[in-house]
Amino acid sequence: MSKVSIQIEIPEELAGTEREGKLLERIQKHAIEQTVLELYKEGTISSGTGARLLGLPMYDFIEFLGMHDLSIFPSTEDEVAAEMDNFERERKRLAREAQDHG
Repeated sequence: MSKVSIQIEIPEELAGTEREGKLLERIQKHAIEQTVLELYKEGTISSGTGARLLGLPMYDFIEFLGMHDLSIFPSTEDEVAAEMDNFERERKRLAREAQDHG
C-alpha cells in the first residue's frame, strides 16, 4: 500500500501526549473510511473492494454501509452496470494475483 502524507495541526496541549497518538489513529481510520465510502457511493469501487480496503469481512462491510445510510443493492440501471464493471475488474485483478503467485 502506498503512503500519502497529510499535515494536521494538533492543539499544543495534546502535542507529545498519548492522546495525540490516539487522535492521529482516529483521524487516519476516519479518512480511510470516508474515502472508501465516497468511492463506493460514486461507483468507483465495488463492495468487495471496499471490504478489502477496510480489512472487513463482507458482512461487516454491508453493516458499515448501512450505518452510513448506503445499501449494497444498486437501485438504478447505472448503479447495477457500475457494480458489474467493478466486479469484473476485481475478478481480473484477483486472477492476475493468483497467476503471479501460483
